[in-house]
Amino acid sequence: MAVRVGVIGCGKITERASLPNLVNYKEKAEVKVLCDIVEDKAGDMAEKFALKGVDIVKDWKKVTERSDIDAVFVNVPNYVHEEIAVGASRAKKHILVEKPITISRRAAKHMIDAARNAGVFLMVEQTQRFDPVHQAARKFIETGKLGKINMVKGRIGHAGPEYWAGGNEGWFSDKRLSGGGAMIDVGIHMLDLLRWLSGKEVAEVCANIKTLEKPFPVDDNGSVIMRFTDGTFGHFEASWTTRPYEVMTWIYGENGKLCTSIGGDKPIVASMATVGEGKDPNCLLEDIVPEVGSGSGWENAIHYFLDCVTENKAPFINGEEGAKSMAVILAAYESAEKGAWVKVK
Repeated sequence: MAVRVGVIGCGKITERASLPNLVNYKEKAEVKVLCDIVEDKAGDMAEKFALKGVDIVKDWKKVTERSDIDAVFVNVPNYVHEEIAVGASRAKKHILVEKPITISRRAAKHMIDAARNAGVFLMVEQTQRFDPVHQAARKFIETGKLGKINMVKGRIGHAGPEYWAGGNEGWFSDKRLSGGGAMIDVGIHMLDLLRWLSGKEVAEVCANIKTLEKPFPVDDNGSVIMRFTDGTFGHFEASWTTRPYEVMTWIYGENGKLCTSIGGDKPIVASMATVGEGKDPNCLLEDIVPEVGSGSGWENAIHYFLDCVTENKAPFINGEEGAKSMAVILAAYESAEKGAWVKVK
């Protein structure tokens, strides 16, 4: 039986991610209603994707109160996530919410508690976990061939929200609505990915977060050093001034290193050291190029969520996981303001 979906918010995420990957999974999904406070945007979206018979509404409550909706996609500015997710939970609808889960610890807890009390799934769309390159990296790490992981690094960047949003940065540049700039927008993707790949949790951070180029009152670049709870370290960077787009990770273990890069000829390579008594560990033993699956991060995440609803299987990237990643980003902003190490709360 297809999951009956209501999409709340008809901006670029809906246009580029949600609807293309709902339409290409028709055996598992049926879009019943599109919602946007600008009604024409929802109507235009329905027309673009040939969604005949879909209902168009302005008020998100008109989506959650319907008996013919199983799940909602929450694709609205960050500060509205809490209100809609809590309302959807109380209406017994499963929820796929765009990252970040929200912009405060209190709001995240409210969302998590509401979903738990209602017995519905709250999944955060952290799509980097679902990119085939990163799934291949995780699978390789789980083989144990790298040995103990001592250090992780990552970088993610693109040219900025004004390009993503079609010539208007909109709410992305208003901290009251977004919670911040590049660090909360794309930095949370990399931080969440490094947490997932390494299996480590962040104890404290030291961050430098600045506006270097954009005429926005929010950050466009940031760099964060992390100390994990096991005493090992990591580092990641986030940027709105990187041209072209890039996502890269480096995972360093006792026996070698693994590097990933979105868009390269060899998107993932594990370089293993020469090991054994009398061997020089600086010398290469072999390069391993793991097999990378198909699809995209968006496609795999959305299809996974629909399968979770269909099979009544709790998603692994749930509200608690989303809140942990958000807490690290909030600590990074606090660290940048104080110029000191800050513990993750």
